[in-house]
Amino acid sequence: MGFFDKAKNFFGGHGLKVEITRLERQDPASVTFPIGDSVFKGNYRVIADKDCVVLSHLHEFLVRRKHPDGRVEDLVLGSDRHDENTDIIGGTIKWPYDLKGGAAVDDSFLIMDIDIPAGLTKLGFASADEGASSPQVSFHLRVSADVKGSPFDPSAESTVRVLT
Repeated sequence: MGFFDKAKNFFGGHGLKVEITRLERQDPASVTFPIGDSVFKGNYRVIADKDCVVLSHLHEFLVRRKHPDGRVEDLVLGSDRHDENTDIIGGTIKWPYDLKGGAAVDDSFLIMDIDIPAGLTKLGFASADEGASSPQVSFHLRVSADVKGSPFDPSAESTVRVLT
């Protein structure tokens, strides 16, 4: 075990991995999304390397702008959270949940009220088309799992190609 692995274990490494499996019924590596759509959905899997307790799942649709000075700005356009305050009809996960090493849990999400044009305007673009076609701009879906007792929350991210 290397130094960083030892440090991660000492500081509460989670032993958990998040894998995005489907986005908008498409392969997450090549997903497209219309600029005027306001609902984004998908599926993912949470896999444990060692026993842990998962407190929540967070799903975020965001726009990322790289500024000429090197700064990177993320703006969350919509989010969905699954936790002890969430009652999903037909859902099988009861929060928080124990996940044994080697086990996996499948979950899905639905983010509503996404307004891409408003987000691009907030980032300073004159129009949605200008912002969406800018080489400085990219769109992403990020899924995170909050693990009890760990400062390191695992996440997965997919780039989403927005169609104008």
